[in-house]
Amino acid sequence: MKHTKEEKMEQFGRVLDIMDKLRAKCPWNAAQTWDTLRPMTVEEVYELSDAVMKKEDQEAKKELGDLLLHIVFYSKIAEEQGKFDVADVMDRLCEKMTFRHPHVFSDTQATDAEQVSENWEMMKMKEKGANKRILSGVPDSMPPILKAYSMQDKARGVGFDWERPSQVWEKVKEEQSEFQAELESMAVE
Repeated sequence: MKHTKEEKMEQFGRVLDIMDKLRAKCPWNAAQTWDTLRPMTVEEVYELSDAVMKKEDQEAKKELGDLLLHIVFYSKIAEEQGKFDVADVMDRLCEKMTFRHPHVFSDTQATDAEQVSENWEMMKMKEKGANKRILSGVPDSMPPILKAYSMQDKARGVGFDWERPSQVWEKVKEEQSEFQAELESMAVE
């Protein structure tokens, strides 16, 4: 079952060739847009999640293929519109992964998974610029309960997580004190 890198690239090339033919010769595929694909993509993600939860390897393999199809599909539509193509998508992914893993691709140290997660969130903030907030990047279209989980996870990633409620209140008081000091310094000026 282990394939060489060349075999993997050959199969990916087949996927690209098939997508080219589908967009050129299949009326349904030719009519699709990002907007029409979006609900189907969300459904595919849930189907993959279901397969993973049930530990159904063959079903997960099928659903991963469906998601890969969607990535290629979105990229093909963008290519037709002169925006970008799948090579640009992969290049951006490579840049992101090397930037966000300095413990692998540079001299930064990370001794455990928690430290890697914290570094990941900090690198995301650095990558997006100082004007971005910690919680930016949580999709508006995400269901509310998943959105809340994602927000908490992002906050945890930058050390904003406590074990006891009293620690939260200590942090609130600290922030309130800093805010009050700032207001007082502004009044003096």
